[in-house]
Amino acid sequence: MSMSGMIVVFEGLPGCGKSSIAREVIKKMQNCVVMPEVSELAASKGFEVADKASIGTETWFLTQYYTRGTEAQRLREEGKLVIEDRNYASSLAFGFANFVASNNPSIFMHFPSYIVNKAVGTLVKPDAYIFFKIPVSESVKRQDSREELREELRTSNTNVLRDCARFYRVFFTILEPEVPVYEVDATRPKEAVLEDVLRLLEELTRRT
Repeated sequence: MSMSGMIVVFEGLPGCGKSSIAREVIKKMQNCVVMPEVSELAASKGFEVADKASIGTETWFLTQYYTRGTEAQRLREEGKLVIEDRNYASSLAFGFANFVASNNPSIFMHFPSYIVNKAVGTLVKPDAYIFFKIPVSESVKRQDSREELREELRTSNTNVLRDCARFYRVFFTILEPEVPVYEVDATRPKEAVLEDVLRLLEELTRRT
């Protein structure tokens, strides 16, 4: 299956299945590239993430989002379907939630960076978001069941997850209303979710 060049971001709470679905999409579609989650890259390099992250780590995150966006833009221009596993939406959502929970100041680095990049035109916006929707309780349950999930990537605080979900709605409706958002019920079996995602991607690329 061949697709036109575009950038689609997979978003959702931890455990929603977006990363595993992204790995399946790349197997079934030609000209498709998946960009892994920045927090996973950080953890693989030994950086502490979420509310444990230092100012240096947060600066690294911001650099990664910028360079990854530039690379995604280049690949889109080459006609590739680029799947980004999370982008600024998650960065801001978790920054907001961690500030509410523990006064972690990362939101005050990420939000101004986002606004400035958007204002001057250096922010590479996606063509669409696909939001994998699951309840907070399901997010906690799935994380607890994943033995391979690194401890520093776990988010089991239900208040943090609830605030993340709340901020996602703000991001999509207020900060990037020009980018379409497609919700997928990710509580269903993986095969059903994958089928919906593939159908959505095919419909999106037909419009380009």
